[in-house]
Amino acid sequence: MTDHELLLAIADIMDKKLDARLTPIEVDIQSMKGDIQSLKDDIQSTKDDIQSMKGDIQSLKDDMQSMKGDIQSMKGDIQSMKGDIQSMKGDIQSMKGDIQSLKLTQENIILPRLNTIESCYTSTYDRYKNYADKMDSAFIDIDLLKKVVSEHSEKLQKIS
Repeated sequence: MTDHELLLAIADIMDKKLDARLTPIEVDIQSMKGDIQSLKDDIQSTKDDIQSMKGDIQSLKDDMQSMKGDIQSMKGDIQSMKGDIQSMKGDIQSMKGDIQSLKLTQENIILPRLNTIESCYTSTYDRYKNYADKMDSAFIDIDLLKKVVSEHSEKLQKIS
């Protein structure tokens, strides 16, 4: 055997021994590459989830800003309603005073006058009622008077 053949044989033996030892390392490296790729995928998925969460958080922030505006608007509306209620309270107080004044006017002026008018009409009615049966005879008497006056007028005309 020559040196070169010996060297080739030694190299071959070393390659086999290295292959035997490198194969598990290569398998481990391949496994690690798979794990690393899986980690990269997990990291990318996590990044995507974080990005999605950022969008959700931004949407929540926008919603909160909108709600703050709505709340401010509601506060303004409530303040306006409070003012309207205060105004209504004043109007109610004024109306109470007006009603009290109307009651006093009715009691002290209108009702006494109505009672006076009623008594006048009642007494007039009683007078007319008492003389109603006499009115028929008065109409008959008046008709008779007309006839008599007519006759006397004609007689006076003839005489003159």
